[in-house]
Amino acid sequence: MSTLEQSTDNEEKIYCYYHPNVETRISCSSCGKPICPQDMVYTSVGVKCRECAKPVGRTAAGAKPIYYIRGAAAGLGAAIVGGIGIQLLRRLIPFGGFILAIILGYAIGEAISWGARRNSGLGFQIIAGISALIAFTLGGYIIGRSMYTGNITFLLNPISLLIAALGIFTAVARMR
Repeated sequence: MSTLEQSTDNEEKIYCYYHPNVETRISCSSCGKPICPQDMVYTSVGVKCRECAKPVGRTAAGAKPIYYIRGAAAGLGAAIVGGIGIQLLRRLIPFGGFILAIILGYAIGEAISWGARRNSGLGFQIIAGISALIAFTLGGYIIGRSMYTGNITFLLNPISLLIAALGIFTAVARMR
């Protein structure tokens, strides 16, 4: 018998940690478990098993509660300033509603992102949507004053609602 044949006969077969019936020659670069191609996860530091490739730290844990509070405070501040500002600007720029809505929505999203130290996610998207809703309510797009009676009324103007929806969408999209 030649040495080549002996080495292949004496070689121990290694099976996947997760699939015991699948033979493999690949192992996780972190823990060393044998893994088959089905269980491999390519990372920037090599091939890992599913467990070692899971995100850790800030990515896995999510944002701290203080970041939600700071994001909400920044969003509320931006909503108040932006809502009053857009109310004044829309009288000066009568056909700029759509552009103003996009700018205000983005500014609200950016303020929340800044307050939350660049965290994002569903919670921050909800904060952005509520903040933008407040801004467009203050701006008179959702709730306005009747020119005749001076009473607060809900606007049923589809263009105003479309402009407000565009701004809210922009704020929420900024937080993705």
